[in-house]
Amino acid sequence: MAAIVAALLAFALFLGPFVWRLVIDRRTERASKIAAEIRATVRHELRGESMVSVQVRPKRHWRRGRVLLSAPSGYEELIEKVWPAVAKRVPAGYELVVRPAWSHAREARIEAPPLSRAA
Repeated sequence: MAAIVAALLAFALFLGPFVWRLVIDRRTERASKIAAEIRATVRHELRGESMVSVQVRPKRHWRRGRVLLSAPSGYEELIEKVWPAVAKRVPAGYELVVRPAWSHAREARIEAPPLSRAA
């Protein structure tokens, strides 16, 4: 009996990381497909390429997936034009977040610790 348990533990030790990686890869692949569909929707709604950025974060066990739409300062009206069509394409289990690009740079400046001066 102990030999069977030891064999199962050894098998799980090698198979566990492989299965975990497969799960993560499938979620990442699904997020990539969602991102492609959202980008196509944005292009269709705006009739061409635009300054709207689309990022999709995959769904996890403990949090929902996230579709991020952002645009540079001065181009926020592009997001206003496309978000109703994008909201229809966001699948269940994902949330739509609209954020102007300037807020990313502002957050980075706020979070960066001040540099010490050399004497």
